[in-house]
Amino acid sequence: MLIGYPRPYQVIMRKPVPSLTVKSYAANEKGRDFVVGDIHGHFELLDSLLSKIKFNATQDRIFSVGDLIDRGPDSEQVISWLKEPWFHAVRGNHEQMIVECMSGIGDIPRHTRNGGAWLYDLPPSAQLGISGALRDLPIMIEIELSDGRRVGVVHAEAPLLLTTDGWQEAKDAISCELGDELQQQALMLALYSRKKIDRHDHSIVKGLDKLYVGHSTVPNVMSLGNVMYIDTGCSFEDGALSLVELTSGAIFTATMCEFSIV
Repeated sequence: MLIGYPRPYQVIMRKPVPSLTVKSYAANEKGRDFVVGDIHGHFELLDSLLSKIKFNATQDRIFSVGDLIDRGPDSEQVISWLKEPWFHAVRGNHEQMIVECMSGIGDIPRHTRNGGAWLYDLPPSAQLGISGALRDLPIMIEIELSDGRRVGVVHAEAPLLLTTDGWQEAKDAISCELGDELQQQALMLALYSRKKIDRHDHSIVKGLDKLYVGHSTVPNVMSLGNVMYIDTGCSFEDGALSLVELTSGAIFTATMCEFSIV
């Protein structure tokens, strides 16, 4: 059953709750922090990766670059994962498509073509519950590390409106400190942009040690300046899901081939 009505697609971002546009986390003094690439409904693959790294749910934390859902077989599980106190995520463009479609301003056929058909097979109450949980996700996350460094997480790209901008200016724009129009521009960059990777831009995002992003699929975890691209394409047969340990920079992967064998 579909909620809402298909309309010609337009990227309209409803203004997020200001307190949820940017979320900050203090250093984890008990365990390890990891950031994971685009999951795209492959939560069983994530489970296998957590087993591989001996993840400790009482001490460790996972941060996600978004695109938790669509394309993979386990998208319905997103609610249970978001309820875990150790799992934290930013909103990706696939989450945004659901938010827009459930608000009546998105394009349901477009979302369906991009792996979203699973949602519309659910009861309306389940559709709305998932949409509400995804709407509550922040656009940007920043994390203090135990050694004093600070890292950031955003789905596609740091929303830098000017070449002179850094992380603080990006937060100001996303938080609507600079007005509605610039917030809309910043949201477009944060959720959809591929300008930096398309241009092979090695410039640094000022104010951070590292920024972790997904959205743009890469064959292996790679960096441009201090921006780490960690979406290694687990929604493709030859792809993998990648985790990076934030303090050491160690990279862990689970390939689709490994998972299908297991």
